[in-house]
Amino acid sequence: MKNLNLFLIFFILISSIYASGCSSQEPGEKVNGTVVAFLEAVNAGNFNLAYDMYEGKDFLVPASIDLTFKNKHFSPGGLKEVVITSEEHNDVVAVVTAHCTVARLDENGNELERKVLPVYFKLQYTELGWIITRVSFSTPFELSQDDLVTIEIEATPIDPIVENSVPITIFSVLLFSTGIYLNRKEKQNKNIRTVDTSNAAVMPKESLVQFIRIIPSQQIVVGRKAIIDVWVKNFSPQPYDNFTVTAKFPNTVEIKDAVLFFGSVPPGQTMKQSWTFVPKIQGWVGIEQPIIVFEYLGAKYAGTLDTVWIPVQ
Repeated sequence: MKNLNLFLIFFILISSIYASGCSSQEPGEKVNGTVVAFLEAVNAGNFNLAYDMYEGKDFLVPASIDLTFKNKHFSPGGLKEVVITSEEHNDVVAVVTAHCTVARLDENGNELERKVLPVYFKLQYTELGWIITRVSFSTPFELSQDDLVTIEIEATPIDPIVENSVPITIFSVLLFSTGIYLNRKEKQNKNIRTVDTSNAAVMPKESLVQFIRIIPSQQIVVGRKAIIDVWVKNFSPQPYDNFTVTAKFPNTVEIKDAVLFFGSVPPGQTMKQSWTFVPKIQGWVGIEQPIIVFEYLGAKYAGTLDTVWIPVQ
């Protein structure tokens, strides 16, 4: 569910079309125009604008677009050409393949090399016009109506980060509750380091796994010290600030501190922190709800990864 900003953008777009006498533009041209406008917004570093052209589950916050495209070597100003190689549509959905010529730039903005990267889009026609609902860098989409999204226009503006869908709202409440719980624990024992997830926008695990790796040590044995390494790679041009990772460890292991504080992760850098623990029993041990919290460009983000299963001998 998008806010009023989305309606205003498409209202202005439609009004401009009628004012210029171009209301007879073919649907295929409008589809391609939406895709090109999205890519141009990404290239300009205007991820809020790009996000307002999108409705789906691939990107749940504007920063997801930034991180995902950076991971695919799209740098602001590096997009040199967009070629629409295929476009299909019916009255409801459309699929597009765009071949993007992307330049790799040095710190001074000088071009080092170029390569062509395919980007696949799926769009849906609504009362607001054509809206992008899926983006992929590996697999083209089919012209089907199996995954249509419902778009409602709010009567008043609402922050787009926190009102994408009911599952996200529920997840935000859970994260907020986690923050309240941790804060209460801090009041009980000031020596316990805490993670505050309140007021954080939710980032999907599909985005988190692109720059975070959790790697347990090999041959973990009962009663012996074991290590789980957490690696973070910053693909972005700006630092990740106050980067923190925590998880829920079962009572079958002894661990002194489940909270890892990375501090600031500089652009282009890789950092590692480690959990040290001692397992008490043999079998599979589940490290549940690894929660990642960090700040990027002044906004706070949080997300949860899948349970990490560890065999104990």
